[in-house]
Amino acid sequence: MVAIDVVLCAGALYLGTVSAYLLLVTLAAFVLRKKAIPNASPLRIAMVMPAHNEELQIGNCVRRALEADYPKDRFSVFVIADNCDDKTAQEADAAGAVAFERQEPDLRGKGQAIDWFLREQADRLREFDAIALVDADTKVDPQFLHEISGSLNHADVSVVQGYHGVSNPEANWRTALTYAGFALVNGLRPAGRSCLGGTADLKGNGMGFRTDLLLDYGWPAHSIVEDIELSSRLLLDGTLVYFNPDAVVISEMPTSQTQAEPQRRRWESGRIDTVKTYVPALAKALLKRPRWRYLDAILELLVPPLSLLVLLQVLFLLVAAILRPSWAPFFLGTTTATVFYVVAGLYKMRAPAEVWRGLLLAPLFLAWKIPFYLRLVRSKKPGGWERTQRQAEVDRSANDRAGD
Repeated sequence: MVAIDVVLCAGALYLGTVSAYLLLVTLAAFVLRKKAIPNASPLRIAMVMPAHNEELQIGNCVRRALEADYPKDRFSVFVIADNCDDKTAQEADAAGAVAFERQEPDLRGKGQAIDWFLREQADRLREFDAIALVDADTKVDPQFLHEISGSLNHADVSVVQGYHGVSNPEANWRTALTYAGFALVNGLRPAGRSCLGGTADLKGNGMGFRTDLLLDYGWPAHSIVEDIELSSRLLLDGTLVYFNPDAVVISEMPTSQTQAEPQRRRWESGRIDTVKTYVPALAKALLKRPRWRYLDAILELLVPPLSLLVLLQVLFLLVAAILRPSWAPFFLGTTTATVFYVVAGLYKMRAPAEVWRGLLLAPLFLAWKIPFYLRLVRSKKPGGWERTQRQAEVDRSANDRAGD
């Protein structure tokens, strides 16, 4: 029975630490004051969209971006058509962007595409004060560029991350729960971390950089989760990512398991690799120069996906209740803290009613995630561009089949 006590102690240490951290950032998120100078002269901004086979999405994305509530002579839209075999570049040009085509099949990937563009178009980009990176399937809020400019006009800010949300929470329970996850991971936690003096982390979409920093730094992150990788590198080099909750972009999320699983596999397997690589480096930096920002980054990397956290908490609570009742109140406390984190986060991010209703079906999501994690352990690590199929593509395929 000693083994059970050891396992429960280890679980209590891990889950207690994670729960306390989430509780701290949750409370801090409610008192965030964003760093921005809204009345400053608008910066010249290059909006860059990396794209791979996005001919059905890119035109609308570019047109929405060009409708921004921002001086038209102070921004331009550039599209990187990376290793495309469709009409992404042509559709982007027709919509009003300037498209650049890249064909390097052995170096496929979003990070590689951005790095190539920064090197190849450095002279052109130096004409701009800032560079905003937006995915090619994104709906850009009309105030997005205004908010990016306001943040980057602040003396303390050279990198800013906006809020990347979900555009279709009403589609079904899966997208409603994905909305909830984005509200917590892309909204609540970055707000709390920025408030406490940590880095908000890059989220891969809706990011803004001072041009000189990005051109000097390049895009050295080429993994499948290049946003987390680059955030860690910037932090180790002394650059914080600040969060602006009003710089909003939203994206369509997968509605079916077939669409969703490749995306989840890419996110979660890549995160595991980043933990292995950067937790030791951050721990070394923390020991050398104890600062909250390093400890915060380590704790953030150690927070598991919400579904896995809930599964662990329920499992330990059941084991404790059956075998060690004295431990049960502690694990009940960690579970209660997670419930507070979710409810407070959705309240702060003003989640719509369908998201709250979707929480009632969370057990279905957890039931899907158990075999998913088992498959993740056995599967090969994804690499390069692994696109998530969009609903427009699903609809077109269905129409094509109907016409045959």
